[in-house]
Amino acid sequence: MSARNEANALLAIAARDLLIFRRDWGILVFSLFFPIAFLGLFDGLIGQNLAAGLPFNFLQFALVGLVGCMLAQYTMMNVTSLVQERETGFTQEIFVAPVSRFSIVAGKILGGSAMALLLIAPFFVVAGAFGAPLSVGLVSGILWVAPLALLLGGAMGVLLSGIFATSPKAVDQAVILVMFPQMFLSGAVIPVSHSTGLLGVLVRLMPATYLVDLMRTVAYRGTAVYGSLQLYAPGVDLGVLLVVSAAFFVAGTLLFVQWEKNR
Repeated sequence: MSARNEANALLAIAARDLLIFRRDWGILVFSLFFPIAFLGLFDGLIGQNLAAGLPFNFLQFALVGLVGCMLAQYTMMNVTSLVQERETGFTQEIFVAPVSRFSIVAGKILGGSAMALLLIAPFFVVAGAFGAPLSVGLVSGILWVAPLALLLGGAMGVLLSGIFATSPKAVDQAVILVMFPQMFLSGAVIPVSHSTGLLGVLVRLMPATYLVDLMRTVAYRGTAVYGSLQLYAPGVDLGVLLVVSAAFFVAGTLLFVQWEKNR
């Protein structure tokens, strides 16, 4: 197996997912509705009633966290489509190809990553319309950390696909159960720096906590509120994200391939 064959397989699978995404109007409509609903809700209810005394702009704070989590979630959703494709027989067709199983799964992550980057564009448009300050430094900081969000989401999607390989309905429910608690416990939309007890333990167990923290660290670097928003050192966040993503990716791929062998 040459590196060229592996790269061709990876790109072909990613391109296929993008073609499917282009035809799915439901996802496009959802990508417009979701930021309007969430950012409008946070700005209208929380921002105007509970966030008046905060030293930072709450809508901007929520934007950074939501973008990080949604990049991971959109990628995860695309990767877990492996389970639906298993039911139609597509995975059997591609798994008999003379390429690495890791290249096939990486192609799913690449396709989901491209889709996720397209789907977060409305977040910036809606946030700007609601009056959130969008500086070049903030947006570039988010984009610098975006690859880690895509990697984490893809790895979590691979793991869920490996665990729930025989049940498309179960894997869809698992995506929701995995991502929504992380959205709130990671500090994406609600500050968690003073969480203690069981809540503090849960905050530290969420992989998205380290993703959101690193994204805010980079996005707010050099600003007056930088110190008040940072939870951990950037090296800690980066190390946790890389280790967790690698572990999830390898474990999930091996599990999914094992299910295919025993089919």
